[in-house]
Amino acid sequence: MPDLLTHVLAGHFITRPKSYRELYFVGLILPDLLGRLPMVFYKNSYWFINPGHTPIGTLLGAYMVTFLFEAPIRKTVFRNLLLGAAFHLFLDLLQRHITDAYYWFFPFTWRTFEVPLFWPDQSVDALPYLLVAVGLFHLLHRRLGRGRRLRMAQSENQR
Repeated sequence: MPDLLTHVLAGHFITRPKSYRELYFVGLILPDLLGRLPMVFYKNSYWFINPGHTPIGTLLGAYMVTFLFEAPIRKTVFRNLLLGAAFHLFLDLLQRHITDAYYWFFPFTWRTFEVPLFWPDQSVDALPYLLVAVGLFHLLHRRLGRGRRLRMAQSENQR
């Protein structure tokens, strides 16, 4: 659970899409939903379910999710899901593991690599800082947006 929150909170700091923004945040947790959630219910499914947490598995999962939406918006839905999932996988690439964890080039190879910057359980340590940072980000964004709207309204009134 802390890892999911870390992905969602960290996702606030990159450019978010303007339309169907919620699907970007679903994309931020999509690899874990595809590759980790089924293991909660069936422990022996690791080798069957783990490819869902790879770039190919996430791509296929996002593609399947798009069919839950109407045809005109599927391209936007797919893009938003992939943006979030790509950022999720980027953050996972930075984790350090004792054994093989993520198979980035599945189905071509079972070899894995990582850029070992932090341990997965360190996301718990980052949560309070991320919560404060996201709160400040939204507060500043709201204040700057309100000031911008006020200046635009004043300039329109002067015309």
